[in-house]
Amino acid sequence: FPYTTLFRSAMATMSKAASRALDQPDEQVEKGGVKIDVVYLGDIKVKRANYPAGWKFSEKMGADRCGDTHVGYVIDGTMQVRMDDGTEISTNAGDAFIVPAGHDAWTHEGCTIVQFDEFDSAARRFGVS
Repeated sequence: FPYTTLFRSAMATMSKAASRALDQPDEQVEKGGVKIDVVYLGDIKVKRANYPAGWKFSEKMGADRCGDTHVGYVIDGTMQVRMDDGTEISTNAGDAFIVPAGHDAWTHEGCTIVQFDEFDSAARRFGVS
């Protein structure tokens, strides 16, 4: 059945169970003042990002809008998001979120999130464009 084949090919694959500590990252990077710890789990890149108070994508990242889709969970703080169509959401500690490409984001008091990225594309996987 074609739908089943399409669905399976869009899902991340793992050949075995795995667990990794974000306190022992494969990579540590800093972009626009955001400190990011990265671990790899099969086809998934898991990132813990610590955004400083007063951070805003359009001011710190060298572009007016973010072109990536994000799927994640807010550990602490609050992140405000404004989509290109003017829609705004607030993601707060304890919230899971998906934010399509084409947005600006900011935090007043600082925010820590865990984000799940596929090496393919979260946008394709979740049917968001």
